[in-house]
Amino acid sequence: MPQREAGEVAAVGDRQATATAESTPRRDLSPRALRVLGAGLGGGIVLALLSVLASDGAAPGTPLRQSLAIAGSLLLLVPLAFSLGKRSGRSRRTPAWFSAHVLASALGAVLVTAHAAAGDLLSPPGLVWLALMGLLAQGLAARLLLSRPLSTLFSSRLGSFREAEPDLRERLRVVIRRKQTLLAALDPAADEALFSPNLRHALRHPWLTWRYARLAATEARLVGRGEAGLVLAYWRRTHIALALLFLLGLIGHVVLVLFFAGYVAGDGPVDWWHVAAWGG
Repeated sequence: MPQREAGEVAAVGDRQATATAESTPRRDLSPRALRVLGAGLGGGIVLALLSVLASDGAAPGTPLRQSLAIAGSLLLLVPLAFSLGKRSGRSRRTPAWFSAHVLASALGAVLVTAHAAAGDLLSPPGLVWLALMGLLAQGLAARLLLSRPLSTLFSSRLGSFREAEPDLRERLRVVIRRKQTLLAALDPAADEALFSPNLRHALRHPWLTWRYARLAATEARLVGRGEAGLVLAYWRRTHIALALLFLLGLIGHVVLVLFFAGYVAGDGPVDWWHVAAWGG
């Protein structure tokens, strides 16, 4: 491969890191802060569980615990706002939004635990809570354990590809050239090294956005076969899948307890605030 083309492929990570550093002031949570937050989150969840054990006849539908659930659920929607803002192209302070999504998730999880632990954790609502715990654990582990390998991979140059399959750089070069061609029609003012399609692009140019996303996925998969590995390549997809699973479960639980309270209560009383008792 000509040296110039090899340099183009190997410099993708350097261009992205440099341009991002110059254009966005980083006020992210440090690994130490995340460790402290993780310890506080674990302690808060344990205290929430112990509060249920210490309360005689605790029920998830009491005014206090339902209020905690409402507040916690609203906080757990902050990550959704972060995701939509980032993908709509309107978020200008991504590091600050990331910090807000981590802090809101931690506090929301503690409040929701104080509500859910009073019920049956092996019931459908309990499974929603377990999905939340898995989401938090996976997110913290990924951020603390995988961020350094990821930054090392994309801050390195040709060394990142020395042990890869022989034609990897050529295949990456072809993918990048195709991305650049598509980007000229999709968003001519954007830089391929920094560009990520968002909702605005999907609404205006759905076909071009889909094709570009496929090429980006191919590029990520090719890079993932090197030092990144499967865990580094797919942790984000796992996090998104867990988040969607939890969000769908949360919405379903809220709709049921507010509008189908009779069905949820079964043979017992409806002792929580609700809109309708359908299904009784």
